[in-house]
Amino acid sequence: MTRLLVALLGVVLLAILALAAVWLLGQVLGGLGAFVVAAASVLAGLLKFLLLAGVLCGAVYFVTSSWRRP
Repeated sequence: MTRLLVALLGVVLLAILALAAVWLLGQVLGGLGAFVVAAASVLAGLLKFLLLAGVLCGAVYFVTSSWRRP
């Protein structure tokens, strides 16, 4: 009877450990997903800034080169 109770307790503890591992994996993947989304947002903002800066610098270069002395 003691063996049966120890085996049953082992199965219950293993199930609890497996559930805890699945929960922890979900937490890690959720945090990783939030990090990836934040990094993508920051990089998208940087790309927009660089494109705008490139267009404005090109326009300034074009306008200033047209007033250059021949």
